[in-house]
Amino acid sequence: MSKLRDRAEREIGPRLIVAASTVTAPARAAAAARRVSGRSGRLELYFGFDDPASAFAVLDLKRRLEGRKVIFDLLPVIERGIEDDPALERKRVYAITDGRRLGRRIGLTLSRSEPIDPQQTAFLASWVAAAPRGAALTRFCAEACRRLWFESDGPINQGRYEQLWRECFGSAPVADIAAVRANEKQMTNRGPYETPAAWIGGRWFFAQDRSAQIADWLDELGWVVK
Repeated sequence: MSKLRDRAEREIGPRLIVAASTVTAPARAAAAARRVSGRSGRLELYFGFDDPASAFAVLDLKRRLEGRKVIFDLLPVIERGIEDDPALERKRVYAITDGRRLGRRIGLTLSRSEPIDPQQTAFLASWVAAAPRGAALTRFCAEACRRLWFESDGPINQGRYEQLWRECFGSAPVADIAAVRANEKQMTNRGPYETPAAWIGGRWFFAQDRSAQIADWLDELGWVVK
């Protein structure tokens, strides 16, 4: 049963979700209705501060969303992936190599040579999950990801990020681990099981390698750059 479940999570589940998302008319109609009523589009990004691919996705999608009437809904998670995955540590090590490739796409050089334990950045996830969406939160997440993965190495200084938070919000952060757990549950309900994953207009994408396709989908939905 465990092997069948792993196969479903790795292969069958994502294929079914992608196949089901190929019907575009309802999504276009829903996006048009949002515009008529004066509402914005919404791009949900499930990401981990301990994940270099997530850092890339946050920075790259922030750039691609500029000029679009789309809310960048940044949803940090801590626990994700396949339960009891025997390849977890190998994946975390490989993520460093892949992070170097991704960083070069946006003109940045990965500064870390070792993975970050998810618990080391759990404080960041608990702050962000509790905060209101908007420009201040987007600025904080982008700058925190840049500092974590492209401007530092070694131990993580929590005080440095608290100062960044105060610069962005003008007040101290508030932690809410329950909000993180809600993000994790929502991500699972959407279909993805690993970060970074983007959800918009009924489709989800592996955000680290599909940012161009995400932009195309936004264009198709009518959320074009102004």
